[in-house]
Amino acid sequence: MKKTRSRWWATIVAGLTVMGAALAGAVTAPAATAADEPYVGYLFSYFAGESTANGEQVYFGLSQGNDPLHYIDLNGNRPVLTSNVGTGGVRDPFIIRNPETGRFYQIATDLKIHGNGNWDGAQRHGSRNLVVWESADLVTWSQPRLELVSPPTAGNTWAPEAYWDDARGEFVVFWASKLYAESDPNHTGSSYNRMMYATTSDFRTFSEAKVWVDPGYSVIDSTVTKHDGTYYRFTKDERNNTSSTPCSKFITAEQATDLRDTSWDFVADCIGKGDVSAGEGPTIFKSNTEDRWYMFIDEFGGRGYVPFTTTNLASGAWTPVADYQMPTKPRHGTVLPVTQAEYDRLLAAYGGSGTVKPGTWYSVESAHSGLVWDVAKQSKEPGARLNQWGSWGGTNQQFGFTAVGDGYHTIQARHSGLVLGVSGASTANGADIVQQTSSGGTNQQFRVRANGDGTVTFLNRNSGKALDLYDFATEPGARISQYTDNGNAVQKWILRAAS
Repeated sequence: MKKTRSRWWATIVAGLTVMGAALAGAVTAPAATAADEPYVGYLFSYFAGESTANGEQVYFGLSQGNDPLHYIDLNGNRPVLTSNVGTGGVRDPFIIRNPETGRFYQIATDLKIHGNGNWDGAQRHGSRNLVVWESADLVTWSQPRLELVSPPTAGNTWAPEAYWDDARGEFVVFWASKLYAESDPNHTGSSYNRMMYATTSDFRTFSEAKVWVDPGYSVIDSTVTKHDGTYYRFTKDERNNTSSTPCSKFITAEQATDLRDTSWDFVADCIGKGDVSAGEGPTIFKSNTEDRWYMFIDEFGGRGYVPFTTTNLASGAWTPVADYQMPTKPRHGTVLPVTQAEYDRLLAAYGGSGTVKPGTWYSVESAHSGLVWDVAKQSKEPGARLNQWGSWGGTNQQFGFTAVGDGYHTIQARHSGLVLGVSGASTANGADIVQQTSSGGTNQQFRVRANGDGTVTFLNRNSGKALDLYDFATEPGARISQYTDNGNAVQKWILRAAS
């Protein structure tokens, strides 16, 4: 895993120090337009899939500084935006900045598959609306609303995105719909997904929808970028993969000089083939620091998002990137460049799960008792229990963190070199935390979740439970155990870099 940059860590620290002010509403300046300030990082907006009840909502990740390939979770890997309109679920969130006003719009598919699983019904009698949020600062968002964009003949309105048409001074919004015959109002016939488009300046009033991409077979998930006067579009070929359609379930690239053109020139197909088992939900963005583009392709049913890169959009050649760290299990989403003020504001409001610096030893203080983690009796033996004790600066009170992927870390005791783990790999409440010989087990892996108040919570990968002061104890020698994550002070800890 690539080491975290010192500049990123300095940004994290600075962001956390202003956390309280941001949460109190002190930071409310409008977002800068592209011309105002340089971009110093990336916001990743995505959903987390249909396997859990809250996966079909909007999650945020934030880049580690200006690194487009390494991200941390925001908001403790919990939804930042939730929908209570339409189906009550959202997928494929897309975020865009108005280049003239700096206002942000978050749009998404109005669809909830969890607990339902009816993909056919979702394309015959699905929503004809977009879900829309607005914000001036990426932190304070409007309530979600529905905006009708698809015609009555449409059975669905999937994966909406938008791009600013600077020649006309408005957004072109595009999405996928199956269209049924007007003589088939119950949508019982056969159809296939086409890419549709409409225009808007405010995501409230939309022009009549028109067909944008129709090759005669199903296509979905278009995304667009522009370079040197040319638009480049990337779309998923949605046909079933067969010997006669070898590029199905991969990405096709096209180009045009007019965003609304309905006949784009072919650039390449089969993008991703050989590097991902199948691909969808492409999201494309330009590097903040060089003439390089990144396209994240969702290997659905596999690894999730895999990054690709190119320095020549017209070539159609994309190279997979091996060294990357995504937020926790992102599905179809968007990467948005952000300024320093926006980066700091996001970090202050939503915290992060990457609040530990590799190579640094920490004292871990209880927000409840004021005492610190301590390996009992300075033992160097496996099985020694983790307690709390008055701080005295001993190395048995110092702990280091090593990233193991997917936002988890091992926690090493400095004096013994052993790692912390849940005793017996238990998933029960009250199980002790002890030091152990490293085994690679998930009972020895912890997520560090920033709580937005200067504290963190440690979540065990095996059990999902939080490290907790047993029985709300305040006396020295009380043991550290695990318990159901509940947000109590006994589960909140303050990280202090040891001298």
